[in-house]
Amino acid sequence: MIAAVHVAGEIAAAGIRRKIAVLGAGNMGTALAHSLAGNGHEVALWDHFPAVVEDIRRHRMNRRFLPKVALHAGIRPCVSAVECVAGASLVVVSVPSAFVGSTLVPLVSVLAKDAVLLNVAKGFALDSRELIPNFLGRLAPDHPCVHLAGPAIANELARGVPAYITLAAGNACAAIQVAEWFSGPSFVPTTTDDMAGAALGGILKNVYAVLLGCLENLSGDARNLEAAAVTACLGEMVKIAAACGGRAETIYGLAGLGDLVATGFSRDSHNRKFGQMLASGKTAREIESETGWLPEGARAAAAVCELARDKRVTSPLAEWVVQVLGDVAPSLENLSLTLRATQISEIRP
Repeated sequence: MIAAVHVAGEIAAAGIRRKIAVLGAGNMGTALAHSLAGNGHEVALWDHFPAVVEDIRRHRMNRRFLPKVALHAGIRPCVSAVECVAGASLVVVSVPSAFVGSTLVPLVSVLAKDAVLLNVAKGFALDSRELIPNFLGRLAPDHPCVHLAGPAIANELARGVPAYITLAAGNACAAIQVAEWFSGPSFVPTTTDDMAGAALGGILKNVYAVLLGCLENLSGDARNLEAAAVTACLGEMVKIAAACGGRAETIYGLAGLGDLVATGFSRDSHNRKFGQMLASGKTAREIESETGWLPEGARAAAAVCELARDKRVTSPLAEWVVQVLGDVAPSLENLSLTLRATQISEIRP
């Protein structure tokens, strides 16, 4: 494991400036572009929706995905994805997991020779259980891939609240290099070589954040139950990740527990909001029809349960999420019964 920790502001003060491309101007992609431009980098930003790019160009705001935030002048909006990535040292892939392949495949041939890919998507590759960093490694084998893990709520980043993150890569030099570019007022990065643990932590916490959103609405101000649920969810995350080659210490750190707490309790979390809407009586189909989207946790839940079954790991809490995404109405009674079955007292680090 790489234990390097980079002090915020140290690299920015050294004047290391790079061209960085951000693919995806949703709330996270926009917040990352804003923060990286604040580090002094030249940041190009592209999105699938031309209207979003034009809004940023004209108003220096992303009023659709990150309203009320005046974006850094160092961000250059790009209508063309090819133009966005041209000459970039770092290409940040910040599109929903289902669209990673369709976004990147047309761009691989035009990436700069020394470009590093940074995956931000926290899900599986489309119609599979393949981790996105591994998927990117197959799509662009000549380019190192780093995965961003840990608690990083987009709205908080945009407001200038620092995020302590983990950058995971099999290539230690690539992880340290990206950490240097990120170090600044908005990011305090650490690095690890546990790609499986870091990537699975981001996928799993989204599923359990849906559960925690349900619980918040079902139980009201019930910290006893929330504390028990977080503990049980963490235990399930550790078992699944370890069975897939991840390290328990990664899940007990920022990439697992840290991200679970942030995503499970932030009022800006899409997965938590989705769980709250399920607990209010709406079906997943109704929510998708009303909002036009499904959060990563809802997309990944069934695959997580299939993965757990393949590895012979019990995952009653993830199974509960799958059930409420289907035909079982969430209730405090059925969630409490599921929690009782998890044997929380037996969870060990």
